[in-house]
Amino acid sequence: MAPPPEPSDHAERLVFFTDAVVAIALTLLVLPLVDLVPEARRSGLGLGALLRENLGELGSFLLSFVVIFRFWWAHHQLFRHVSRLNRAVVGWNLLWMVSIVFMPVPTAIITAYSPSAGTVLLYVGTLVVSSGALTLLTLTVHRHPELSVGRSRETREDVLGGVTSLAALLLALVLGATFSEHVNYLALLLLLLTGTVERLVRRRWSRAAAARV
Repeated sequence: MAPPPEPSDHAERLVFFTDAVVAIALTLLVLPLVDLVPEARRSGLGLGALLRENLGELGSFLLSFVVIFRFWWAHHQLFRHVSRLNRAVVGWNLLWMVSIVFMPVPTAIITAYSPSAGTVLLYVGTLVVSSGALTLLTLTVHRHPELSVGRSRETREDVLGGVTSLAALLLALVLGATFSEHVNYLALLLLLLTGTVERLVRRRWSRAAAARV
């Protein structure tokens, strides 16, 4: 017999801990940029030259910051429906936290090295792990209504959002790594299509529901 879900205060403590991990990851992202300033000052580099010579570092930072924020926001939205915990939720949340706190490492690598199949696999692969863990978290909460006692249920539309993002990242991983010389990280633009795909699927669901009536 499965153990009963943990009480709501445990869920809140997990959210607080997860938010702290995300804050640490964001701090680790910006630290290399902070270190550039005294180095540039010692070498007599002006502000304009500093910015021009480190556009890659700034771009990588902004990309990873937006990615982490997007994942955090999705996590935040998910846990509005969670009032209890079980082992699956804790396990998938742990994997998600590992992928988030690891993000500064592939960010540093894509800054230091030219795009290649290896760098794309490492960076986008980390995003796939994060998205996959979050999708499985969402699916777990959706399938176990006892985890949402006293709160609104996770809907299948919420699950759809996670699945479409994961599918887009998997496709971006394959395309970016296969055509690393020309496509590489541009494959992440596929994420912009997820909203359109979700709308098409929801429309199909609505038509199917209307047909059953």
